[in-house]
Amino acid sequence: MAKPKPQTKDQALMYAAVFVGGAAGSLLREAFALEIPGAPLLTATFGINIAACFILGWLYAVRHRVHAHVLHLGAVGFCGGLSTFSSFVAELERIALTSGWFVSIPILAEIICGLGAAILGEAVGRRRVRE
Repeated sequence: MAKPKPQTKDQALMYAAVFVGGAAGSLLREAFALEIPGAPLLTATFGINIAACFILGWLYAVRHRVHAHVLHLGAVGFCGGLSTFSSFVAELERIALTSGWFVSIPILAEIICGLGAAILGEAVGRRRVRE
């Protein structure tokens, strides 16, 4: 049986960055989720998930200019904690039970707006890199 390799200081910093970013993103999501009620055909996490997509797009654009730990903190940790697929699916179930096939509206809206936000975030990040 092979011995596990000891962790390096760099790996420990990476895990710490993901942990801190995830905690911050999760706490922020929970704070906003309590304040933002769900619209009849949108989920309560819609705006939060779109914001996370924008941040991910921006981080993608600046990825070569920042340390890898910043990406672990921001993309994996913060955006991973901020966005939430499980809450999104639970909210879709609520909409499906009350609105039937209209559940396709928030699904499409979140996918289209999320992609748009990521593209916009990347464009903003690329523009800032050129300046």
